[in-house]
Amino acid sequence: MKKLLVVLAVLTLGTLASAQTFSFWNSAGTLEYCNYNVITYNSGGVVAGYDDVVDGCFYPINSPIVGFNATTPNLGLPAFGKGIVVGDGIYDASYEGYTGDQWTVWQSLTPSKKTKSGIFHGKYGWVGVGGTYTGVYFGDNYGYIGAGYPSAKGAANGTTAGKPKSALRK
Repeated sequence: MKKLLVVLAVLTLGTLASAQTFSFWNSAGTLEYCNYNVITYNSGGVVAGYDDVVDGCFYPINSPIVGFNATTPNLGLPAFGKGIVVGDGIYDASYEGYTGDQWTVWQSLTPSKKTKSGIFHGKYGWVGVGGTYTGVYFGDNYGYIGAGYPSAKGAANGTTAGKPKSALRK
């Protein structure tokens, strides 16, 4: 029994230690958003984790993210390349219920480049699109991606997804 507990503890710590955390910045690299992605699983082409909207955005619950490894071609979107594509339940988390709205994000797993003075440059690290269950596209956002957690200042800036465009549905 003790061996089993030790093995479970090591597996749990190993899983937590392997989590990757990414913060989001606007396209000018001047505004950091309050939400951040924590990737807890990336194996066999499948990726999962959560968009933390509790710690910096002060929502009551975090939102799940799940998707797959993907390379998106340069077809006119502001961000592209090797990374992940995930569906994000951020709108449902903001309402604590079903909204019918979906936030989908392509995200690089490599943080955006910064100059020595801390200014972002080069390719953008993420792009998100929003829509409804009825097939209505209602917007997008994109910018640079940072490594780690957002600063305390990010809390005042809202989420990458903005506010849900539809009313709560029950």
